[in-house]
Amino acid sequence: MGELKNTFSWSFSAAADFEVCRRRRYWSKYAMWGGWLPQAPDEARRAYRLSKMENIYSLQGIAAEAAVMWTLRRLQSGTEVDVEDAYREAARPLLNKAWKESREGNWRQDPKHFCCLREHYYRRWDSAGEKEATRAVAANVRRCVENFIVKVWPRLEGVRPADEVAVGVKDAGGALESFEVDGVTVYAIPDYVYRKDDFMHIHDWKSGRPRVSHELQLSLYGLWANIRHGVEAERIIVYIEYLSEGRVAFGSLKESDLDQVRAHIRMSVSDMAAYLVDGDIRRNEPLPKEEWELAADQRECRRCNFYELCAAELEGG
Repeated sequence: MGELKNTFSWSFSAAADFEVCRRRRYWSKYAMWGGWLPQAPDEARRAYRLSKMENIYSLQGIAAEAAVMWTLRRLQSGTEVDVEDAYREAARPLLNKAWKESREGNWRQDPKHFCCLREHYYRRWDSAGEKEATRAVAANVRRCVENFIVKVWPRLEGVRPADEVAVGVKDAGGALESFEVDGVTVYAIPDYVYRKDDFMHIHDWKSGRPRVSHELQLSLYGLWANIRHGVEAERIIVYIEYLSEGRVAFGSLKESDLDQVRAHIRMSVSDMAAYLVDGDIRRNEPLPKEEWELAADQRECRRCNFYELCAAELEGG
């Protein structure tokens, strides 16, 4: 196998990280590169390990999605299912496994395959806080499943597995879902997609609170459908399923929505390129670390996986 190359790519989450903190982008895309190798420098190994870190909210989202998809498959097969079934079979094993790995520190030997929670790593919890967090996650995942069964499933009841559109996801053995804009690989991974009545329907499961940025994220999924599957904007319907709250925001797209997200990608790529040597995204060589500014709002730093790598600079400043 040839040597892996760190090529320039774009995603909604990478762009969001870059906007919050340039240095975070440096750690997660460049400093961590090769950090999985035994002979890698200490800083690269640390950055790689921290880049794989989860937090309580991301873990909650993963568990909720697993429980929702488990529920969907059983309902599609005609099997009755309730909230406790879904939590017990799909969410709780995942949560328990992640919690155990994080507490026991298995990630120290293999950060790619074992979970490390930021709250454990940075000791953000005392014993009472950790117990409260576990109760809150369990309650929210159950609430997400209940709202899916009561409010979302009736809208999906007529969708058959044959109607579904395959999406390349992490750990599925293939390539992550992507497309290209101006030669740049753009990663976009919608949660659930199907075709019905000559329309493509795209659903995004959310276990947290609404954010303004979610609408742009769904337009990105619309652009994916347009480029990857040749679907006209007017035949793409997007849904943000706020499962914890039991409500949905949805609508059909327009060509102007796709134009807007294309412009957003181009502007973001241009901004990121300014932090590369000669602005060359093909070469993709970063400027020195010091050129990548710390977050303007340093309250963000306490919520960042890479805090320890910036701690001396933050505390010294």
